[in-house]
Amino acid sequence: MLAVGAALLLAGCTSVVDGTASPASVAAPTPGDDPLVDAPAVGTCHDIENSYSPLEIPPVVGCDEEHTGETALVQDTGLPLEAEYPTEDGIDDGYLGDVWDEVCSYDTVQDYLQGRIGDQAYASYTKVLPTEEQWAIGARWVACDVTYGYLEPEPAPGRMAGALRSGETAPYRACLTGDAQDNDVVACSEPHWAEQISGSPDVPEGTPFPADQAARAPIAAQCLPNAVDYLDGPLPADVAVDITTEDADDWEGYPFATCVLVPVAGGTTDTSFRD
Repeated sequence: MLAVGAALLLAGCTSVVDGTASPASVAAPTPGDDPLVDAPAVGTCHDIENSYSPLEIPPVVGCDEEHTGETALVQDTGLPLEAEYPTEDGIDDGYLGDVWDEVCSYDTVQDYLQGRIGDQAYASYTKVLPTEEQWAIGARWVACDVTYGYLEPEPAPGRMAGALRSGETAPYRACLTGDAQDNDVVACSEPHWAEQISGSPDVPEGTPFPADQAARAPIAAQCLPNAVDYLDGPLPADVAVDITTEDADDWEGYPFATCVLVPVAGGTTDTSFRD
């Protein structure tokens, strides 16, 4: 995966505005001349409170200030100048077209943070629209912001651009509190028992529910190639593979597991095995 800030080459109606701090300034725009008028530059920081309220336009803030989102890419919706400003119902009905569905994905998050094989980012994404005033002068873009946090935006500990390739990456990686059957996602800089990596073992139907770590071990052994890719080499002596599962009732109907890394000695840690 490549850094979004370096180059985002998108076909068709896609456009990218390159930059690092604030929306591009446009002097006395002529209505309709530029559908990207006032579009935020890639790297613009926002204070986003709710990922699911696209018409609550987030304020731009300095990237050295508390912020929850950063613009990862911008696309032209292709809507004409006479198009009315979208409503919540209109968005749900597909008024903004395919671009609304395609502008953001988890790949966008991985690209922006410069994630690589196995990286599970403690981040998500949301869409940002022009204000009504910007719309009135011809802005027809939609932006994708990478947001810090798992379920809802949280204040980022620093710049998210390239964060998985710089210094201490634990704050930007996803880890788990709780236990193998009942867990919540937290940043790996918080106390946790397991670090998420990619991969799901193949568990045949009828496999007995693995109630403890010893029973999980034969299934977790399938995670070893994923762990080697994630760590760029053999597991250190103090690191082991493990799995998470649903509870015993759900397991009986659909035995599903995901790969994680854990300390051999058990307990919790507040860093990443990648750091």
